[in-house]
Amino acid sequence: MAAETDDNKKTFYRKPSPTLWTTSSLVIIFAVWCGLLPILAASGHLLNSQSFECGNSNEEASRLKKESLLVYLWSGLCLLSCILLLLEIWIRKSFFSVLLGAICVLFVIMILSFTKTWKEETLEIQAFKQRYLALIPLTDIPGNKQTNLNDTNCSILNNVYRWQAEFKCCGLEGYQDWGSMIPDSCLCEGEDNSSGCVGVGNSLVHEKPCLPTVLSLVGKRSSTFWIVMIVWITIIGAPVAIFLLALVVSFSLCSYWSVWKYKMSGGQEIVPVVFIRKDNNNQTEEENRKDGEAKESRRDEDVVVEVEDVEDVEDGTSVEGEGQEAAEEHWDENVITMIPLSELRRLQDELDTPPVQHQAQCLCIFSRKPKNFYTVMIEEGSPLLPSGAVLADANKPSECLWAEGHHVFSVEHIVWPRESKPQGTPPL
Repeated sequence: MAAETDDNKKTFYRKPSPTLWTTSSLVIIFAVWCGLLPILAASGHLLNSQSFECGNSNEEASRLKKESLLVYLWSGLCLLSCILLLLEIWIRKSFFSVLLGAICVLFVIMILSFTKTWKEETLEIQAFKQRYLALIPLTDIPGNKQTNLNDTNCSILNNVYRWQAEFKCCGLEGYQDWGSMIPDSCLCEGEDNSSGCVGVGNSLVHEKPCLPTVLSLVGKRSSTFWIVMIVWITIIGAPVAIFLLALVVSFSLCSYWSVWKYKMSGGQEIVPVVFIRKDNNNQTEEENRKDGEAKESRRDEDVVVEVEDVEDVEDGTSVEGEGQEAAEEHWDENVITMIPLSELRRLQDELDTPPVQHQAQCLCIFSRKPKNFYTVMIEEGSPLLPSGAVLADANKPSECLWAEGHHVFSVEHIVWPRESKPQGTPPL
């Protein structure tokens, strides 16, 4: 049982490598980033709660709530994507299509929520501006002075008085907003014309208007938050953009390659073929019988070896598992050969063993109609073997794939199907 468990672990998880560890470290760092930002938002270090109006501003509370929800939404979705990505990195069974789809959905959700929140805050700033412009012309009310921000009984005009005293400005668009009744908060105390003051009657007042200054500060109070959000969405969007760009480039290159091959073949249809080296069958009946006995003997020896492997797994090693990993990591050159359809028909007419037709499914996110390919058993050095063709070994799996446009077909499992291996009987 222990041997089976170790063997299952080896076949379930990928073999550790520097590349896997580096990729995992980057994903973990990003996951820490996603977990840290909600903490900063909840503690008030990420969101700016500065207010420019006295009393309890509903707009301010609404803004902080929307920004907090945006951080919490993105953090939850990104942490889930990090878990899926770590599973894709370490587990042999790939679910790349699911992961890619999840990241694309995450990116779309981030874009939509980012745009919605940005638009709502922009509209709120515009409403803030229009609310104060509606006060023009301003009327000074005796005894109506600037108040503290925490004063819940203040009026909207109290905010203007406070801005004038705090930012050394006068009026919303200029001191002319007050007409001839300029309040004391507009007066320059101990200053002259060279310090931004102008003479109005017998007094010096601040020339700078208040509303542009306040609107600038209102727009900047969330600048840190939006910078963090833009960096965040760039981290997610950059890989997606690179992948889509690579997909478009590969599609274009493959399309040009297909057209070029079509022209080079004289305008004929091109078909994928796997040429498999055929053993020499010019042997006597006695030699064939001996070969059969030798194969049976080797098969029996293989069974004995597997039984011994089961016995020796107590030390945590498995010869069979290591052999599988070595076989999976070793690949020869691609053995797919693209030939004109007329050449395939000639092989069908002249070879003793005609080409065998198979069907391959595209390695695509969305399913596509299966594509035909052919396997041909042919002797090495045969005059029927096309020039440049790669001969594959019938007993040695090799890389075997081709692309048509952006559609990729991989057929190793069809050319070299995995046979059920004989199971040894453990000793009693």
